[in-house]
Amino acid sequence: MAGDFSLPESADESVKEIIEYWSSLCDGDILPDRADIDPVEIPLLLPGVTLAEVERDPWRFRFRLMGSEVILHYGRNLTGEWMDAAFPNFPSALTKADLIRTAESGAPNYRIGQPQLTYEKSYVQIERVMLPFRNRGEDVGIVLIYSLLE
Repeated sequence: MAGDFSLPESADESVKEIIEYWSSLCDGDILPDRADIDPVEIPLLLPGVTLAEVERDPWRFRFRLMGSEVILHYGRNLTGEWMDAAFPNFPSALTKADLIRTAESGAPNYRIGQPQLTYEKSYVQIERVMLPFRNRGEDVGIVLIYSLLE
């Protein structure tokens, strides 16, 4: 789980805050469930939050919720859409590999750099963390993605 995860000291305070929130929901080695997410506890972070549903065999990911800053970045609300349908480059993007790694390991995944799904916005810098949640089961069923777009 989160034991091997380390965040760079230079990470934005909001990224540290969402990870602290996620950690507070973990019960030892048991990942938090999607139902544990309480938006009232993280109101200032919500604009950067995306919830992605995890499907296995084959791996697919569907947008279940998008914060207002994420919608602005993509130029539209993709809630309900599959990532591979919304972004033709998704199958080969680092984002897909990071989502799979998060779903398989049950550990957070952090990255800073250019967005992988919106090449036309190559001037944008993204700092993001993926946090695993169960969805009424034992396996990771939801990944909370917190993105800070600059």
